[in-house]
Amino acid sequence: MVVGQRFPFGGIEPGTRADFQQALLRLCEPFTDPEDFARQLDGTSHPAAHYSPRVARLELLSRLLWGLAPLVAGGGAYSGWPQIREEIVRGTDPAHNGYWGPPVDRDQRIVESAALGLALALAPGEVWEPLTAEQRSNLADWLRTAASAEAIDNNWRLFATLVNLGLNAVGEVFDSAITVSAFERIDHFHRGGGWYSDGDVGTPFDYYGPWAIHFYSLVNAAFGAVDPETEARARERAGAFAAEFVHWFAADGAALPFGRSLTYRTAQCSFFGALAFAGGEPGNGLTWGQLRGLWARNLRWWGRQPVLNGDGTLSIGYAYPSLLMSESYNAPGSPYWAFKAFLPLALPEDHPFWTADEEPLPKLEAVHAQPTAGFLLQRDEAGHVTALSASPGGRWARHGEAKYAKFAYSTAFGFAVSSRAASLEGAGGDSMLLLSEDGVHWRGREENEEVWPVDRQSVLASWRPLPDVHIETLLMAVGEDGRWHVRAHRIVTERKLWTAEAGFCIPLGDAAASELRHGTEPGAAYAASSQVPGLYAGIRDLRDAQAAEIVIPDPNTHLLWPRTALPTLRGTLEPGRHWFVTAVFAGSGGAGDAEAFANPPTIEQLERLGIPYDAFEGLEQPGSGG
Repeated sequence: MVVGQRFPFGGIEPGTRADFQQALLRLCEPFTDPEDFARQLDGTSHPAAHYSPRVARLELLSRLLWGLAPLVAGGGAYSGWPQIREEIVRGTDPAHNGYWGPPVDRDQRIVESAALGLALALAPGEVWEPLTAEQRSNLADWLRTAASAEAIDNNWRLFATLVNLGLNAVGEVFDSAITVSAFERIDHFHRGGGWYSDGDVGTPFDYYGPWAIHFYSLVNAAFGAVDPETEARARERAGAFAAEFVHWFAADGAALPFGRSLTYRTAQCSFFGALAFAGGEPGNGLTWGQLRGLWARNLRWWGRQPVLNGDGTLSIGYAYPSLLMSESYNAPGSPYWAFKAFLPLALPEDHPFWTADEEPLPKLEAVHAQPTAGFLLQRDEAGHVTALSASPGGRWARHGEAKYAKFAYSTAFGFAVSSRAASLEGAGGDSMLLLSEDGVHWRGREENEEVWPVDRQSVLASWRPLPDVHIETLLMAVGEDGRWHVRAHRIVTERKLWTAEAGFCIPLGDAAASELRHGTEPGAAYAASSQVPGLYAGIRDLRDAQAAEIVIPDPNTHLLWPRTALPTLRGTLEPGRHWFVTAVFAGSGGAGDAEAFANPPTIEQLERLGIPYDAFEGLEQPGSGG
């Protein structure tokens, strides 16, 4: 590994099955040499997660198996298996000082047991057969303990099903009732149309549906590990979900950054790989070429992001290393959940997934409603996606207000998290309306109080940032080119408030803030990127009631770029009832963006979309210019 080479595939754009095998092996280089492998395992206490270093050590080991087991199952070779086996033997031997410890109720070791179970099923020649009888007994006992431990009541329920699948594959005793019970419970999380919330009512619809619940269900279906009715239901729901999930992906392979655990990166496309692995037709009109294209483009998009540490390991972060956006359960091995994307490597080279030519996305609507998830998705002419959101919140998660409660999420513009409360620069205010009691400390939407059904053109939710402040926010997709959306906020407050509302960040790159191409005028601000040509972000107050400025957020707050600029509107409110009507512009294609920003939506357009007339009292026409 060349120090400083931060790109996962070394600048190579994989296309063939052999290319993707080599891409995986390149990511495993830091673990191939026995001394390097031992050093990586010994370093798993830095940075720390909420679980102990010995569990973090297990996590790193197990998550490598999400990719290496499919590689071996498909005929690939990896030279580092001896040290992996040695660690498994140590970790499951209660008499060894390297013992991982027993999996107990609601414990991280339950999570990691799933990859070991799948490895037994896919790669017994590497993980099981070389072990002695005593070593096999220790491993099987440890896995049975994990399967019987109490899981958190969400996607965790299905970890035990992969453990059982693996134990069954090597002829070991397992409790089939655990698998039956797990699928019965998961059935309660299905909200219709293939959509799973990650837990009971009120939990969000994020990537844990595709990369966890659907993924494990499809793996069980592929192995015939469940009864025919459960298998048929898993396949049917996955097919229905596939038709919706494609809307989360841009033409260039980028997926919507949304929700928790985004450091798992390429796991975003693992659902498509699991669909292929499960066999049969992809479902709901997708061709094999489209399925492979969705999967491969997302992997290649990630291959263009500088996500590696200097030693070649995957960093914690999103499009670059950043601990700021991480979860409390992210240790150094956590990002290797990304290896779930490599499940198709288990398929033979003559499988339709590999023999089909990659195809672009199917023809998709410019505006598409996903009422169950609380999304209204816009697709621009460059193929990028903006999701207007009234999704269930995730206040319990670190930076949950940023990961679940912003007004919009974008494949082109990403989003930011907060770094400090006592400044607008640190508030992570992109795609939010922030409010302050003192002009210094800021807060925005964290949870929705009430959500109305999403329709073809709008998303409506009410929220309460402070006990005596009530806001209803109507988000609307305007036009068919995907560049404008409008927000109408009805604010009722019993106290004076300072306000700040922002559109999307743009990257600064190497430029000084003074070199940024930008503009402000009464009620409008825009900024254009030189680092990523074609990115143009702007915001307009259609009532001309707010001042405009360019905020320079704290570095490393944004998921895509370390340094950014943010067009922002500022105002103050006295106690009473107020309307804000704001138009947000997101140009990702470059052509005509400045001209388009100078011609915002008209009152007539917005009234046809349903903005109440009193939002425009005393206003003849939105401002123009820019």
